[in-house]
Amino acid sequence: MISFICTTVENPNDREFMLWLYQEFKKLMFATVRQYVSNPSDCEDIIQDCLVKLIEKIPVLREKKRCIVCSYVVYTVRNTSINYLRRQKVINSKICSLEEQASEIASAEPSIDELMIVMEHKERLYEIWGQLPEEDLILLEGKYILRYSDFELAEQLHCKPDSIRMKLTRVRRKVFRMMNSNGGDDK
Repeated sequence: MISFICTTVENPNDREFMLWLYQEFKKLMFATVRQYVSNPSDCEDIIQDCLVKLIEKIPVLREKKRCIVCSYVVYTVRNTSINYLRRQKVINSKICSLEEQASEIASAEPSIDELMIVMEHKERLYEIWGQLPEEDLILLEGKYILRYSDFELAEQLHCKPDSIRMKLTRVRRKVFRMMNSNGGDDK
């Protein structure tokens, strides 16, 4: 901390004052910060933050009596410690939130059985794809593969954009029936 003060404060008189302040209240500062934080590394970081704040207040602190400077130091350490804990709480809550999201994503992954069912459906869809009329293929490919809008599909099929939704419903029902039938000959 002494090297920090020496490198941070340029004015020799201010440097002497800060060295005196640190030597005088070092034990009090560490005792105060330990009421909030137990990790020695965190304590030193907080004390260093406090010294930065106190360096900014050198002109004010010089004019005060020792007992007022002592109170000022304690309040600075206390407030800096509390702010540190608040930041840590926010960081920890964000970390916990991310961990919860990760576990939700992991649990949302399909099981092997579900993947097998999807594969069977894909195979079945591939089998019946060639049996579909060209208009049905244009509708399905346009909507789900090429992501065309209803207006773009209506232009291709020479119909009104409002009728695309109903045409898609009919095609989906037809494909669903074909996938659930045994032979796939259902047209």
